[in-house]
Amino acid sequence: MLGQTLNVAAMVASYTNTARFNSRHCILLAHQLERVAPATLDKAQRDALDLVKVRAQEVEEVRKAQQRVAPRVVRSSRLAVVTAWGAVHGALVALSSVPKEVSPIGGEATTLLAALFPEGIPGMSGLDAGAVWTEAHRLFDRIEEGKLRKRIDGAIAPALLQACERAFAQLGDAVGVSGERQPDGPKTTLREASARFSFAVSSYARALSIGLDETDEVALARFQSALAPIDVVRVTGRAAEVLDEDEDDDEPEAPAVDPDAPYVPASDDPIDNPFVTVT
Repeated sequence: MLGQTLNVAAMVASYTNTARFNSRHCILLAHQLERVAPATLDKAQRDALDLVKVRAQEVEEVRKAQQRVAPRVVRSSRLAVVTAWGAVHGALVALSSVPKEVSPIGGEATTLLAALFPEGIPGMSGLDAGAVWTEAHRLFDRIEEGKLRKRIDGAIAPALLQACERAFAQLGDAVGVSGERQPDGPKTTLREASARFSFAVSSYARALSIGLDETDEVALARFQSALAPIDVVRVTGRAAEVLDEDEDDDEPEAPAVDPDAPYVPASDDPIDNPFVTVT
């Protein structure tokens, strides 16, 4: 009898002790607990379950706020600006090689290159997102001050500058200097919101355990069934140790690219990569 009581106590404690959950699973767990909740919940138990759902939604709000300024979003917008301006520079460089005997476009492209890129190739690849936005802003200023837009569009495909404008607008939104002002996000961090959710889950489990008869197998089965979804998503062992890193929801920063570094082909075929030797 004592052994059975201890087993029941351990089982109950496994749910009433605060567990840890990945923030991605909080809203899922809240819905699962709602779905399997006993139909006979009293007011205290219903209030505890409602709080679980509230805390899960708070976690979602923090995640949404983070995703609006997520590093991966900023990086993709930054890369789009770098790529778009690189295309403009490349097109002008290609046209500048056209001999004047063939077409006057060569001279026009050379003039535009000097006006738009007086320092040579745009060195954006090694800059952070904010610096890339500043550099792109400076390029647009040069176009406006020099009244170069029609000349550039006449020399190269207008879609190239349009791509620069679109990428610049997206980067501006990502770094928070343009676009509609986003509503302020929750003041709590993702870690704090997840901890509050975990506490709410354990509080719900404690509410269900009140008055639980350790000799009533039906009641014990109902208790376990109501909390079974926890077992699937709770984080334990080594996973719990690295959860904090996962909750940052970030990717490693790509190493800065040296714009002056020699180009090395990615291919390992000696035909197109002179740095590979045939053995």
